[in-house]
Amino acid sequence: MQRYRVLQTYVPPLIADWILEQSNTRDTSVSVVIRDHLVTAWNRDNDHADRPGGSDPARQMVFLTTALDALLASHPDDTLRKRTHAAYHRRLAQLGFIPARAKEAGDEE
Repeated sequence: MQRYRVLQTYVPPLIADWILEQSNTRDTSVSVVIRDHLVTAWNRDNDHADRPGGSDPARQMVFLTTALDALLASHPDDTLRKRTHAAYHRRLAQLGFIPARAKEAGDEE
């Protein structure tokens, strides 16, 4: 049977109130709420350690974008890469991730 260890800390009043509110809402003890938050944070920080190297989403995204850029750069249609990048920037602007730029001559919709 696993034995839990006791930890003690002091937190600012704002955090203490938040924890107490969660404890009341969930009808559980303060220590359970704090433990759940610590376990969630630990899992988030250590999640990548449980995955094989190739299955990490951030690494997969880097590989995919690099591979796609290489395919676009070597495509017979010289404008395909530029049009893809322009469409990507338009989509980022639509989603609000970047400011919309003024429409330039030659932009395709």
